[in-house]
Amino acid sequence: MNGQFRYLTNLETSFRMVRWVAIIAIVGSLAFGLGVAYWAFSEVSASRQKVYVLDNGKSIMVALAQEQNINRPAEAKDHVKTFHRLFFTLEPDEKQIEGNVREATYLGDRSVVRLYQDLQEAGYYSQLIQGNVHQKVEIEKVDVDFSRSPYRVVTSGRQLLIRADNITVRKLVTECFLIDVARTDNNPHGFMIERFKVAQNQDLQTIPRTDQHSHL
Repeated sequence: MNGQFRYLTNLETSFRMVRWVAIIAIVGSLAFGLGVAYWAFSEVSASRQKVYVLDNGKSIMVALAQEQNINRPAEAKDHVKTFHRLFFTLEPDEKQIEGNVREATYLGDRSVVRLYQDLQEAGYYSQLIQGNVHQKVEIEKVDVDFSRSPYRVVTSGRQLLIRADNITVRKLVTECFLIDVARTDNNPHGFMIERFKVAQNQDLQTIPRTDQHSHL
């Protein structure tokens, strides 16, 4: 009996050891699996924070997407300034006007096209050409509200109508909204202007060309 009892005791001890080994193996496998999953998630998250840019198809430069997000306010303001320079800086030349407006439409939606068509139908561009008027814009301030999307933008500045004998200075205030879009060659900042409108465009003064340096 004693021999049989010792046999059963040893057998129970062996089963207990096997059970503990199995438990340790299962726990180890789970820990390893969780570790691999965490590592994979970390790698994917890190890769999403990087943008790979080909430099002439040869070298690869890595730019952090986080840094791009930090620069978004500056990019938004530059996008708006670029649009205003294209749309409002015009020469008395039909091709130049069409070219500038065409580039400006890449940065905005149908509201930009509608404003151009309205000005064209009103004969505004014809008057510039016939009167040999050079139009320029000076942006003084661009306010962008990044608290929610679409981002509301109010832009203020001066519009100059330069003629042979005088310069008319106008107060220019525009309003629009910005949304994030994909970057393209024609829209490198990745913004689109929506609901663009001219809020103010009133004459401030007309300066004779002989006195322009003392007033501008």
